[in-house]
This record gives sequence, structure tokens and C-alpha cells, in this order.
Amino acid sequence: MSQPKIHNWGRFGNDDQLGMLNLQTPQSILAALRLVRKGKLYNLSVPLEAEGPQWPSFHKTWQTTFLTTNADPCAFQVADDILMCVTHSGTHMDALGHCWNEGKLWNGRGHDHVDSYGTRWAGIENVPGFFTRGVLLDIARFKGVAHLALGQVVSVEDMEACARAQNVTIEAGDVLLVRTGWNSIFYSNHALWRQGEPGPDASCTAWLKEKNIIAIGADNAGVEASVLKGRSPTSARLHITALRDLGVYLIEHVELDALANDHTFEFLFVAAPLRLPKATGSPMTPLALA
Repeated sequence: MSQPKIHNWGRFGNDDQLGMLNLQTPQSILAALRLVRKGKLYNLSVPLEAEGPQWPSFHKTWQTTFLTTNADPCAFQVADDILMCVTHSGTHMDALGHCWNEGKLWNGRGHDHVDSYGTRWAGIENVPGFFTRGVLLDIARFKGVAHLALGQVVSVEDMEACARAQNVTIEAGDVLLVRTGWNSIFYSNHALWRQGEPGPDASCTAWLKEKNIIAIGADNAGVEASVLKGRSPTSARLHITALRDLGVYLIEHVELDALANDHTFEFLFVAAPLRLPKATGSPMTPLALA
């Protein structure tokens, strides 16, 4: 069980559980503040609800509201909610401890750090949040289509060419968001949506390392291109090479249409997961400020 060929293991120390978020510094945070020029706010999350987007094999999100009772209808009353969901439902991020290969998690830790009580290595509670530069690559519009095709791979060449066409650069410490247009299929052709998705694949691993990306997100269920057979994707696993090998976070089910329609390709990206000890992922609400 040797270390992967392309990796960041040991880059931030052998005990590091934060991965590429180490590139988010006080200096980079202050620089990101200067990206807000119009004062426009974009909410990049999808609805977290039973019929909302989530991985096809997951149990549906469940929510109910209960009321306090008082004989006097004019008295003080309270309504509260109960929410039950897979932590990887709706718009969410994966912790570095989400997946492993050959018995190894991020930074070479053994898979025995994960059991039914959670992960004791690189869990989501280690992530303080993102406050950094975000870049949108509108691949669908760049290719002149409403959405990419099932299983279509977004290559490094695609991303580089799209960035040039948008006159935007990709810099160290960025959160990179890839618009495939696939979120529209969830509502227009759900049977097709359940078969997989377009997106990048593991062939972009060396490029992600070279660019020093903190996180990569997309408007689909798993970021990476896949065609599902049963419960498992058939593609090479960007989940492994990004999370385990590079310490690059994945952000899934990101709503990117409003940003794309406004041609807002560079912005301040702000998001934080829930503080869930030992969890392998968390719902989140990403915000873009331009």
C-alpha cells in the first residue's frame, strides 16, 4: 500500500487533517475581500428537502414541524422542526475522511480510523470554513449547450480553454466551480439524471495539484463524471485523487445558474459546514459575493 504517485501527503506535516485549506491564510482572506465590488449576493445552495437533489441511492431527507400547544390561541406559541437526512444530501461538502483506497485515508492514515461511530481522522469538524476567491467555469455555455451529456468528461483542456474565453485566471487557493448544466436534468428528466452525470474526472489530478486548488465543486451529485450501474459509478475516482491524495475538498449540488447568467466568473466565496464531530461530510450554504 504505497503512497499515490500524485499527492500532497506530508506537505503540511504528517499530522495534518486540513489539506489544501492550509492555503487559506489571513493574507488571502484580506485579498478575497477586495473581490466584492457590486455588493451582489448569490445563494449557491439547492433546497434541502425530500424531493430535492441528492445521490440517487440515498434515503430521502425527512422534515416535519411540531407545535407547542396552549389552550389560549392568543398565548405565546412555538413551532420547531425536526430534520433527518444523510449528511451528503443537498448542497454539501465532503470531508477529507470521506473515502479511502488501498486502506489509506488522506495523508496516509489507516482506514481503521473510520467505523460506525464516525471518522477519527480528517472529519468535517476540522474545517473552519471557506473565505476565499471563487472562480466559475461555465463549461456548458462555453461548449454552446444547455447541459453536457451523461458521462461526458470535462478535461483539463476544456477548463483551461473556458478560463481563457471568460478572461479569468485560476490561482492558488481558489475554490473552482464547474457548471455542467446537469442540475436542470434533475427537474426535466429525472430518469436520465439518476443514470450519472458529466464532470471532471481523475485525469485532472495533476492539474489540480499544479493550480493549488482548495476545493472543486459542480452543479451535480458527485462533481466527477460517472455513469451509474447499480449503486456504483464506473469512472476513475476523482473522489480518491482529490480528497485522499491531494487534500482538495469536493462540494456537490452547487446552484450556478444565476452566477452564469450574470457572467460573474470571479467572486468572494464564503461557506462553512456544520460542526458535526467525526462526520464525513456536511450540508452547507455556499455564498458568492461580487
